[in-house]
Amino acid sequence: MNFIKKQGIGTWISLGAILLSIIALIIYGAATGAGNGLEIASGSENFYDFNRGPDLQMKSLVVVCAVLALVFLAVAIVLGELKLEGIAGKVCGVASNALRIVAPALIIVALLNFLYGSFTGLGWTFFSNEELAIFAEATKVGQQVIAGLVIFVIAAIATIVAAFFGMVKKEEA
Repeated sequence: MNFIKKQGIGTWISLGAILLSIIALIIYGAATGAGNGLEIASGSENFYDFNRGPDLQMKSLVVVCAVLALVFLAVAIVLGELKLEGIAGKVCGVASNALRIVAPALIIVALLNFLYGSFTGLGWTFFSNEELAIFAEATKVGQQVIAGLVIFVIAAIATIVAAFFGMVKKEEA
């Protein structure tokens, strides 16, 4: 119980950001799985086509960047818990702070690649001509994409905010 009381607000926000990033990755996987090869507007385009360059780039970069961000946040939390003295303690502190700065950047890169790879599908589904028949499955995938993007944004904001707070409460003298 004492371990939990020692945790700073930065740790709790970082743990929340990890959870949000995992949820966003699950939604991303569901959206790309459902949208791969799915016709979106009168058969004119596919929501995702992993033979297209932007979709292929998105497929590889989103997962890599998001997973790296999760690992960096977890390592930053662990490094924040270590009670090392001297140079080793300072190195761990600097490394933890650096990882807490790089993690939101990676989440933002994942978010932007997800958004860029989804432009075609979102555009045809939600902003195409009224006379085109938009398929219900494409609308569902579009809603999943938007939900995933929103959760990635919230996770990125949470990791940025967490970087301003300490990982462990200061011990009172």
